[in-house]
Amino acid sequence: MSNRKISISKDGKDILDSISNILEIERPQTVKIALAKGISITNGPVQTKSFHSENKWTLPEGIIKDNDYLLFKHLIINEQEQSFDDNEISKQMQFFIEIGLRELQQIDQHKTSLDDFRIAIL
Repeated sequence: MSNRKISISKDGKDILDSISNILEIERPQTVKIALAKGISITNGPVQTKSFHSENKWTLPEGIIKDNDYLLFKHLIINEQEQSFDDNEISKQMQFFIEIGLRELQQIDQHKTSLDDFRIAIL
């Protein structure tokens, strides 16, 4: 099992690249961190919204796969307090990746020069 194609906004893609450079890791790992952060900052069920952008960037299938996919799927189901089919899980993942990326950007912008970004995102 793995994620289906997920489209993120142009702003999201720019943030993804920036965070990947700061952490010095590949994009797939940054996507997983953003997804985890997005899930962790919500408290209970939230209404998902679309992050509109004229330009979209597509995350390929299989970035989140196997046990990681199952873990994130069940974290989303637990957070949203309802079950979803695979298509809806992809939409939920897109939403949580987008809000996670924005949260990571906020953490980076508000850290002091002495703060380590890796520790700050925990």
